[in-house]
Amino acid sequence: MVNTKLMLKKHYSYAEIDEFLEGKLGEAGYAGMEMEKLPLGYRLNVMVMKPGLVIGRKGLGIRELTDTLSSKFKLENLSINVVEVPNPDLNPRIVASRIASMAQRGMAFRRAVLVSLSNVMKAGAMGCEIVVRGKLRSERAHFEKHTQGVVPKSGHLREVAVASAVTHVLLKMGLYGVQVRIAYREAVPPDYELIEAREGQVAPEAPKVEVAGNANP
Repeated sequence: MVNTKLMLKKHYSYAEIDEFLEGKLGEAGYAGMEMEKLPLGYRLNVMVMKPGLVIGRKGLGIRELTDTLSSKFKLENLSINVVEVPNPDLNPRIVASRIASMAQRGMAFRRAVLVSLSNVMKAGAMGCEIVVRGKLRSERAHFEKHTQGVVPKSGHLREVAVASAVTHVLLKMGLYGVQVRIAYREAVPPDYELIEAREGQVAPEAPKVEVAGNANP
């Protein structure tokens, strides 16, 4: 029971820090974090699109962020390592944030999704699925799901080859949810073989679209 409580507390703290960084480093293109417990403190790896915005002039930004996190979350001897995301189009969190940002600027959700889907596939993904939930075309909430390529939905392959992220955006019509799943071909274990490759088939170029009602963000 004690171990369970400690585990829940650890994950809760992790989620709190992640949420704080998402709000604090949004302009820098926050893409996630990894925290390590060291013998004498903590190391936090922060992944962003624009490291310079986090580090700041003469390192002022990173020092302020370190002090804030240390105080707010009681992390002693905290060191922060800022990592630049090598390919933003293959990071589901960044893709979801971009779609939300485009929608805030007035672009239709479907267009924003199709642009993002195309960029993800051009970046080398094995597959991508983007789901948008909310009042898209009427007063009633529904969802649209756009899929291209191969995105494993279950089993070990889903665990090792698929990354996902969810973000929310508040517009005039209400709250919308954007979920992005990206599958990576290089993450597929060598003992797996895709059905399309075995049968000599090629995934369709055009995205598949699914629309349904009664969806919540």
